Amino acid sequence: MALQISPRPNDVLESNAGLKQVKVLVCTETCTLNGYTFCGNHQRLLDTLNQSAVANSMPLGKDFLPLTQVEVSLPTGENKCAADASVRKSSILFVGEKSEGQPAISQIKDRPIIFPMRPKTPVAVEIHLPLYILRGQIYAEAWQQILDIVDRADKFIALTNVSVYRTLDKAASTFDFVAVNRDKIIYVSESANSTESHFLAKDPMVTLGNLS
Repeated sequence: MALQISPRPNDVLESNAGLKQVKVLVCTETCTLNGYTFCGNHQRLLDTLNQSAVANSMPLGKDFLPLTQVEVSLPTGENKCAADASVRKSSILFVGEKSEGQPAISQIKDRPIIFPMRPKTPVAVEIHLPLYILRGQIYAEAWQQILDIVDRADKFIALTNVSVYRTLDKAASTFDFVAVNRDKIIYVSESANSTESHFLAKDPMVTLGNLS
């Protein structure tokens, strides 16, 4: 995994009035990272990851996701803290967004409406990634199948009401929203039970913060 860690916070991003901080958990095959990333004030995390609307208008990396106030958890059980880190997007399995007590903003339903949108229907799916299984909902138009949703140009796809299961130790957590790296998906299937489990944890930052 390509990871750059700096001893100083990213003052340029933190001082930019056009950006907001978003609390996230970033999971890769070699570590997990808890911290804050940045989005445009009127953009979604999904837009920032896909660069669909940010492009060059904001000082955000194209191939790297900037993080600040980072705690890195390694498979050995070791934890590292860094003021600043940048994670290569191609190495990310998924990014879970945490609302920190604020009302969750839907990455699907509440995005700014620029043109009339056709209604979408939630579809329960199970997504298998290296080390993780994700169960949640993707949103499809009336004519779309699961393949139509996942086989698209966007690098990251949206999953809501998500249960995340770690295959190594059966640890699990929940998120309102997760952005999944499409290139890391092993397979995806329809799921009849997307959000229930007897071993769900209440705090995703604690449970999935360590891969040991």
